[in-house]
Amino acid sequence: MDNVAIENGEIWTEVIDIYNCEFTEMIRQAYANCCFSAGMVEGHPVDTLYLKFEKNGKETLYLLRPDECAAIAWCMTGVLWSDALAKLPQERE
Repeated sequence: MDNVAIENGEIWTEVIDIYNCEFTEMIRQAYANCCFSAGMVEGHPVDTLYLKFEKNGKETLYLLRPDECAAIAWCMTGVLWSDALAKLPQERE
């Protein structure tokens, strides 16, 4: 993954609910028709991380606690692992 955001990541402010939040992009993975990025949130009392999906002109932003972020990583790792194992040739007895 090319971490281009460390050198030139986006920083922006946005009001979420009643909180004036500052977002700092820490990592970005871009593809031809989509981009995933994540970073830090300051100004929100609970959620300190964000995950942003941009695909086909539509943007979805999720504010997350650290444990929620870890749960997403755990779930996706499990799916990738299960998919990889399912594709292995089956042993013959």
